[in-house]
Amino acid sequence: MRCVQGWLLAVCGLCACVSSAAAQVRIEMSADRNELTMNDNVVVTVSVQLQGTDSPRIEVPDFEGFQIVQRAVQRPMQFSFGLGQQAPVVTSTTQYTFVLAPRAPGRFQFRPARVTLGQHSYASQPLTLVVHGAAGAPQAPGQPQSQGRGQPQAAGQPQAAGQPQAAGQPQAPPETHAPQDSGDGAVFDNDAFLRTVVDKTAPYEGEQVTITMYLYTRRNLQQVPEVQAEASTDGFWTHDLLSAARAMEPTRAAINGRGFWVYVLRRFAAFPLKPGDLTIGAMTLTITRENVFDLFDPGHAEPNLQRTGVPLLLHVKALPPAGKPAGDVFVGGFELAAQLDRNQVVTGDAVTLTATVRGKGNVRAVSVATPSVVGLEVLQPETHEVVESPGDLVQGTRSFAWLMVPSNPGKYEIPALRIETFDPASHSYRTVSSAPLTLTAAGNARTPSAAAEPGPSQAAAEPAAPSSEETWHPIRTRSALLRRQAALAEQPFYPWALAAGPLLWVVSISVPALRRKLRERRERGGPREALRGARNKLTQAKQALHANDPKRFHAELAGALHGALEARASVVAAGLTRAQLRAALDAHGLPDGATRELVDVLERCDFARFSSAAVGEAEMEALLGRATTLVDGLARFTPKPEASA
Repeated sequence: MRCVQGWLLAVCGLCACVSSAAAQVRIEMSADRNELTMNDNVVVTVSVQLQGTDSPRIEVPDFEGFQIVQRAVQRPMQFSFGLGQQAPVVTSTTQYTFVLAPRAPGRFQFRPARVTLGQHSYASQPLTLVVHGAAGAPQAPGQPQSQGRGQPQAAGQPQAAGQPQAAGQPQAPPETHAPQDSGDGAVFDNDAFLRTVVDKTAPYEGEQVTITMYLYTRRNLQQVPEVQAEASTDGFWTHDLLSAARAMEPTRAAINGRGFWVYVLRRFAAFPLKPGDLTIGAMTLTITRENVFDLFDPGHAEPNLQRTGVPLLLHVKALPPAGKPAGDVFVGGFELAAQLDRNQVVTGDAVTLTATVRGKGNVRAVSVATPSVVGLEVLQPETHEVVESPGDLVQGTRSFAWLMVPSNPGKYEIPALRIETFDPASHSYRTVSSAPLTLTAAGNARTPSAAAEPGPSQAAAEPAAPSSEETWHPIRTRSALLRRQAALAEQPFYPWALAAGPLLWVVSISVPALRRKLRERRERGGPREALRGARNKLTQAKQALHANDPKRFHAELAGALHGALEARASVVAAGLTRAQLRAALDAHGLPDGATRELVDVLERCDFARFSSAAVGEAEMEALLGRATTLVDGLARFTPKPEASA
């Protein structure tokens, strides 16, 4: 009988253990309302409660048909201790909060939120939302459409950059050209794809074509994609329209009922150099999506995606033959002006003639013929250009400077300078010219270089009989004496040249010693300076919090933690994954609780820096308090001797 009771107790204990293991994870998904109008927002909360120290994988719905106006995450942690030798129980709760704005009316069924822990998977209940009201009038296919409430994106039509965005979404650089004959190249993909857009597919030779390359991705980028191959532009002269220091701020677009982040990768102006069929090649890049700080869509997809765009064919037209002038013709709208640096000059001196071409178009291709004037020696010109692109329209100035030397006194008429242009908008040719100029040369004629001064023996000889074709040199009324050259010791730089040797010797002796002292001082005060810098960054983060600047707040907060780690544990956290950072901190002897807290704060900072979602002031104040406690703890932390060595 006792044996049977023992077996029953064992079975009951096993069932209790299984029930306890099954009760370790609890997941719920709820909304503050299940029915709303097009003018309302709905708050959806996903709560995951876990007992233990394991890290689960959490998947939340995509919320198709809604725009995520705001999102937040909270991870409070509780510790409970039993009596005796019983180990403490750690209970952690991860709560995601989404503020959603409807894009269109209808009934929306969202799949359950899911948690995967080891070999077990747990799911919440599904969620149904009903949106009442009418959507905005749909636009024609292919036209950009705003992403405000009540205006759903047409299926399969990406949103062009520069359209108005809903609250909480950054706005991409605007499109400044209205397409005349638009071209669009893209192959739709559920995860990510590239799209190339040109404002015209049949330009004239030399006419500007604006090309924009977009990246559409389901997941917000955590780092800049790696480009394997740039788009080829053979047969074009190109000019970049985007700043190299710009930030990649995305917009949102709905395509085929799926939400995408849209990034502008390239925008440049291309000028065809010849008529015929020319191709804008396809870009190839790799999107790295594996990141330990991706909280809202943990890596259930491929970590790396390689995508190639679609090449676009342009049919470049030759300039119209009717009325085409002879010689070079430059495409665009240009003006030409010419001026002399002075209108009067001594015979034999040089004067500068400057011609300036200013206007819209490929100004680097414009050239002005060198003027030819009898009696003026004209040298080859120096050219300078300044190219700008305000409003994505390439324009600028190009100047030509000729040195002109008159050989005889008198007046010289410099004819008007001319260039031939073609305007693609009006399909017409135009001659652009400058005003004629007059140059006056005064004084004696310049003596030919082959003529020599008469020597003493020639002066005594009988002069030859003048002929009617002989040219008489001008009579000299004053003597020209050679000026005495100053001695080297009388030059003003001579004392400095004498002192240069001793000064260089003193510098060569003093600089190494000064460097050695500075290095020793830096080594003694390095950790203290680093901790002082970390506390300064905490102060700057507090100032950013009061100024309502979330991005600068989280950047300064992460910088404070990085500086404290480097000062006390010699750990450079930037570039390390979460596992690598934990291993490094464990090797230096940092307690496990402090390590988990530090990693969690860094995750929040990095996510807030890369995410376009708004963060509440209360959440930032709580994060500032946690970071301040961590910096104070690291200031008192002493790493293991073997780790420091």
